[in-house]
Amino acid sequence: MAGQLRPVYEGKFSDRFPELLAAGRLLPSGDTAAGCLTEVFPRPVTPTTVRKFRNTTNPAPGVERVFYGRADDPDVASHLTHGITSRSSPSAASLINPLPKTAFQQMMQDKKEAIYFSNRQGSLGRSHDQSSMLPKGMDIINTTFGIEVIRDVSAGELINPPKTSEEVDKETREGHELYVVSHNDYSAGEAINRKYDSPNFSKSFAYGIKTPHSKDGQGVSKSLNWPCDLQLKKAAKTVSKQSDDFKEKFQPELGKVLDPEAESVNVPPGHAFGTVLCADKSGVGDLLQSWVPWEILHGEDREVAVLTAVRQSLKNANYEHFDMLLEAFRHYDKVG
Repeated sequence: MAGQLRPVYEGKFSDRFPELLAAGRLLPSGDTAAGCLTEVFPRPVTPTTVRKFRNTTNPAPGVERVFYGRADDPDVASHLTHGITSRSSPSAASLINPLPKTAFQQMMQDKKEAIYFSNRQGSLGRSHDQSSMLPKGMDIINTTFGIEVIRDVSAGELINPPKTSEEVDKETREGHELYVVSHNDYSAGEAINRKYDSPNFSKSFAYGIKTPHSKDGQGVSKSLNWPCDLQLKKAAKTVSKQSDDFKEKFQPELGKVLDPEAESVNVPPGHAFGTVLCADKSGVGDLLQSWVPWEILHGEDREVAVLTAVRQSLKNANYEHFDMLLEAFRHYDKVG
């Protein structure tokens, strides 16, 4: 193995222990991604012994799955025909628009249909003669049967009559007893009148054992709160010290600054880190103008420059009337 690795990695690595086998996997040299993705033609032919197992597990698209146990059996099923040979049926065009019958064909059709009693009573497409079942001498054209319908109200008024709720309720209560007898139409909570004539029986009697209940919902509360859940709520909640210290250190608390490194640095609360910068003699304007040290403003010149900067900022804030502004300062600043 070591003799095979040396020509591949020759000049790249120094083998300090040639007597030991190299660990890992040997990467073939010279192969590229294009060569790996290029399809090989012609494709290798799968052996017949392997193909019958592949046809059982992974058949080609559109190919029947054949069990490898009968792969070498002769194909007899594909040549067999099962069932009855169906005859050709009439076309849809001939059924939708049949050819007209001749006079002879129509006469033969009527002769065949004449043997049926239904044809003598009423032939197809024609109303049969019912005068044989009516009284003799009756005018079958002008005589009508039934009661004449009088049109008095419309359908809308019949379905939704113009009545008040009191009238509808009164009519419902008046005819309720009839509907109880004919339709078993009982009102909500209405007891069935079984017509017991015993003197010891009353409709107000209640039978059975009284069910204990409470109107304040104690039973429902007990069914919703299981004893194990109540014990968990009443029990003291224990938290490990390690978890409590972690939450106190890394989770922010209301009104307290989050400082994870407070324990590792022993400094007073108001301590500030870093070097305190002392005020320099030169200002921002001196640095922007790149003045040399002897040209930096000092004394009254510096005060005039600061006053000019203040007046410019006030002017930008639309305070252009400095006389009125000075009077306002003197009015509020009594001490001066």
